[in-house]
Amino acid sequence: MIWTEEQDDVLREVSYRGADVVRRELKRRLGVSRSIHSIENRASRIHCSLRVRTVCPGCGAVGVRLNRQTGMCALCTELLHLEEERAFNEILEEERRRAEESEELAEAKRARDALRQKNARLCRKHGLKTKRQRKRGS
Repeated sequence: MIWTEEQDDVLREVSYRGADVVRRELKRRLGVSRSIHSIENRASRIHCSLRVRTVCPGCGAVGVRLNRQTGMCALCTELLHLEEERAFNEILEEERRRAEESEELAEAKRARDALRQKNARLCRKHGLKTKRQRKRGS
């Protein structure tokens, strides 16, 4: 059986995944059954490598080194880390905003101010030393 241009195109398109995948793709797309040996010979004739190469699941880059922890290429890994840092930054900003601008903070300030005022009135009324005077030791 003679190889057609369509079959050569399929061979070139999925060659980076190996001869077995090429065989299955030929059968699935074109309904043509080819042996592994036939595919290897044709790939050699048209100068197409059947070496299995890694594919990044994030961007689809072929033949790149994949990070063992993330399973993605260097670019996708860095973009993943960038997104993680952005998310962490948002959490920190929200916590900071809550700590500085919350109703609980305003309530605590009001309570402290009221108690300070009460203490100052007691010191004046009874002639007691103020907090500052007690710290100085006068």
